Amino acid sequence: MYHRLVIKVGTNVLTRPDGRLDVTSISNLVDQIAALKRAGVELVLVSSGAVGAGRELLPGRPDDGAVAQRQVYSAIGQVRLMELYRQLFAGHGLLCAQVLATKGDFRDDLHYDNMLNCFGALLRDEIVPVVNENDVVAVTELMFTDNDELAGLVARMLQAEALVILSSVEGLYDGPPEDSTSKLIARVTAGDASVEAFVQSRKTTGGRGGMATKLRIATETALEGIPVLIGNGRRPGILATVLTGSWPGTTVMQ
Repeated sequence: MYHRLVIKVGTNVLTRPDGRLDVTSISNLVDQIAALKRAGVELVLVSSGAVGAGRELLPGRPDDGAVAQRQVYSAIGQVRLMELYRQLFAGHGLLCAQVLATKGDFRDDLHYDNMLNCFGALLRDEIVPVVNENDVVAVTELMFTDNDELAGLVARMLQAEALVILSSVEGLYDGPPEDSTSKLIARVTAGDASVEAFVQSRKTTGGRGGMATKLRIATETALEGIPVLIGNGRRPGILATVLTGSWPGTTVMQ
């Protein structure tokens, strides 16, 4: 049984096809996290969705990819997203906390130590840290590739026993996921070059990364002794399988 997990949830799990927050999906996710907490699991949630929530609150703006517009969406969307998490976790008698980070926080020893101490105190007090990139100040070299990279860094910082990456697909396939002849790769050895040839480099709609990024982050994390479980965040009850050892997606291990 895992006692400390980092769980990353992607934009396509948290939003509907029209880009609005999918409250039902988020509620189901929180229900599963609460069940893990009741089972004695310490966990950190790395959550995308702030920019999407901002677009919902501020429609009609020209979405030209400008950094300033993304900062605006993130600034207002993060409030909306955290308020939703606060309400849903409160329904289970749990508190959650917002933790925003940039890549620079992992490069600066003082920032790193302060963040590590904060995580430790939150977990000690049974509070669920909800982590996201600080898009308001993260530009160019301070930006993560996407939240997969952030989740990998947090998992290594906390010496988590596993990193769970929830996406809109079941895991890694030996071909395009939408192709009925493609098969799920259930287990991957970190650094296996033969697997990389199968992974699609294209990005999913709404996210900044893609499966190639997930494999790279999973490989780096697994080589540090932390297994990475990649799966479909919309599959009912998927987080319960973390405890039963019957993970339905892809597991990347050392």
